[in-house]
Amino acid sequence: MANDFTGRIWKVNTAGTTPNGTWNVKIKGGIWTGMTAAGQTFTITDVAGRVYTWTSSGVNVAVPIYEVGWLSGPIAFGGTFTGEVDLFLGTK
Repeated sequence: MANDFTGRIWKVNTAGTTPNGTWNVKIKGGIWTGMTAAGQTFTITDVAGRVYTWTSSGVNVAVPIYEVGWLSGPIAFGGTFTGEVDLFLGTK
């Protein structure tokens, strides 16, 4: 299943970057679910070099994604994650 960057909730389930033209976005928070092992990581990296990392504590133990604020895009998603990360975008 491909990442979905439409709407105010982004659904990320594979490593990659946001589409061209996605520049500044505000991440208000989110939730990571469906991971298949403890110790998996999910990272967000923006073009300014800011890196945010979350680590799973168990199989399908939801990981809250805290607010990171404004990021400069395009934004890269990576790590060893499985499952899906829902990112909630802010407007102000």
